[in-house]
Amino acid sequence: MQPEKRPATSPPGSSRLDVLKDDDLLRDAIYRNRTTLAALTASFTSTVAGFPLDSVKSRLQVKRYSSVLDCARRTYAEEGIRGFFRGVTVPLVTITLVRTASFSIYTWTKSALEQRQLFAKDGAATAAATGFLGGAASGLLLSVGTSAFEYTKIKLQLEYLIAMKKGVPYEPRGTVKGFMDLYRQGGFMGLYTGFRLHALRDTLGTGMYFGMYDSAQHFISSNPDTFGQVPVTLSTFACGSIAGVSSWAAIYPVDLVKAKVQRNALADVAYERPWSIFQRLSAGGVPKLYRGLGVSATRSIFTHGIMWTILEKTRTAIAERTAPRGDAKLE
Repeated sequence: MQPEKRPATSPPGSSRLDVLKDDDLLRDAIYRNRTTLAALTASFTSTVAGFPLDSVKSRLQVKRYSSVLDCARRTYAEEGIRGFFRGVTVPLVTITLVRTASFSIYTWTKSALEQRQLFAKDGAATAAATGFLGGAASGLLLSVGTSAFEYTKIKLQLEYLIAMKKGVPYEPRGTVKGFMDLYRQGGFMGLYTGFRLHALRDTLGTGMYFGMYDSAQHFISSNPDTFGQVPVTLSTFACGSIAGVSSWAAIYPVDLVKAKVQRNALADVAYERPWSIFQRLSAGGVPKLYRGLGVSATRSIFTHGIMWTILEKTRTAIAERTAPRGDAKLE
């Protein structure tokens, strides 16, 4: 009769070693994905903070008000505080996820370009070019997934105004019902009304956005004598604001035409070619093409300044706490 075999026992301390190993793997994963995690936090916060201004912008583009304050006052009087946050659920989810994905695609594309050494190192032109190409790739790829959700957001923001124009009772539909309404009315393609303008706006706008931010940061870092005493938080906020305002100013006419095309479709107005809309608006002079830009500029200064400030601080904090020993690179 063979002696009974005793189960093998783990070496003393092995469980603790496993815990430490798992902890190291988690720290490494967090460190490698610090930009994505920081972007997620920053995007969520900035989206909530800036949504009321985005709602006012959409209203100014499709209805005549005497001023921004008049629009805000009438919105509050007719719809209450909820009017400023109508449709916030869609962008709160989609914009947060899209911006997070956008930063990831931008970072990956920029890193791939730098590794292939397609541009001269450490130059202003390189910072602008890699930033623009990384942003453009991000904007183009993500526009495929964001167009339908932004169209739903615009429907929810304008449904009260459209109901008043049609002379029918206003019935709030909500995010899911609004999305399904668009699908039932026009099918899958109906969800992508204005897609070409949306893709053009996001490709150029996102490219310029990241290109401007990288260029501004490069300019500041290249002039330490001038900007050395400026707090990092302030310079980061300024770079984010510059990127947001400049990119919006460049693509705003495209966004305005897109809003008109989508508003016409939602209100069952006869189709008008985008180029015809642009010609009609431009005939009224440059100010008409930039109707509502003031509130958009304010929103961009506020939201993008906050977003980049939170992102950089969060990313640095994550890096300081999770960086491998001996790794001095915390960016």
